[in-house]
Amino acid sequence: MIDKFLLGGYTSDSYTKNNQSDGIYVAELDTDKKEITNISLLAQVENPAFFNPSTTGKKIATVLTRDDREGGVAMIDAVSGKTISESYLPQKHGSYEAYNAADNLYFWNELPYTVPSYVSIDTQHKILFAANYNTNAIHTYKMDDDFNITDTHTYPIEGHGPLVEQDHAHIHFARLLPDGRLIVCGLGCDKLFVYDVNHEDATLTPVFELKMHPGFGPRQIAMAHKSNYLYVLGELASRVAVIEYDPQTGKLAWVDDYSNIPEGYAGHNGSAAIRLSADEKYLYVSNRGHNSLAVHQVLDDGRRLEKIQQIKTEGVFPRDFSLSKNDDFLLCANQNSNELILFNRDKASGFLSVAQRHIKHDACVRVLEATDFLS
Repeated sequence: MIDKFLLGGYTSDSYTKNNQSDGIYVAELDTDKKEITNISLLAQVENPAFFNPSTTGKKIATVLTRDDREGGVAMIDAVSGKTISESYLPQKHGSYEAYNAADNLYFWNELPYTVPSYVSIDTQHKILFAANYNTNAIHTYKMDDDFNITDTHTYPIEGHGPLVEQDHAHIHFARLLPDGRLIVCGLGCDKLFVYDVNHEDATLTPVFELKMHPGFGPRQIAMAHKSNYLYVLGELASRVAVIEYDPQTGKLAWVDDYSNIPEGYAGHNGSAAIRLSADEKYLYVSNRGHNSLAVHQVLDDGRRLEKIQQIKTEGVFPRDFSLSKNDDFLLCANQNSNELILFNRDKASGFLSVAQRHIKHDACVRVLEATDFLS
């Protein structure tokens, strides 16, 4: 059987010297051979560092840049690889505190433009949501039936936290909850926000906000569908929080949190991505710095976690990863060593073991299972 993944990342040499990446790629996994056998270009896009597909119509919403001068979002046709529609943000200067893993130091990242960090789609109502880390805002984009962007709204968020990376609100995630509300992560202000969405014009109305622990740095969320629990990844704290969501009121409640790195680890780390297995029994987290994946078992009907494995990714700065269609494999991107690593996954125990090492692919920061999407 051939499983497929979408790969995205940076195409600029400023992120990876002699970068050979040209956009969004398709990686083919031969599940019998237990190896990635082919990686081919799907769409030529400048710096598609994050994207998400539509649920119907084979369209991809992506962030992108243009001529290293502007940043914005675009809709891509996954069949032809062509851009359907694009929208660029005003050329507002963006700057923020960042970490250079290669040199083990913080630096002030100055950008002549701003680009979102996260995008997602409400396919049914033709709305694209974007989280903007650089300008601390949520963007919504209304689209027509052909996925052409017709209107946009911007919602700035104020706030900050106690750490150097938290000088501003730094919005990093915006995605629909199962009940249709939008949930947003404020990494810099240590808050989660819930909004009602107007389907006609893509406007937002605040419903609730939850203050996380200081310095937690909420980056991404894995959502359970068999319960009302959310698993919130804290990039800065290197922890994952269990949050209970009440769909009747839209309110959130803190339950507990758990470490993604070994006790006593003193080096720099930033947890990067989070995934829940299809049976919702195991939760996976990537760690940039410790260069590992943490495996948590989900207990008490989703309310509690227990870390059962910590496995090295055998590369530098593992950013994103994805489980295969049948949850038998996990493909992870080591951004700064320009390679992928494929793990076997035991569905009964949740444990990972290496299947294939050193799969060459430059500056990859987005990995997404897409077998059915591309069929």
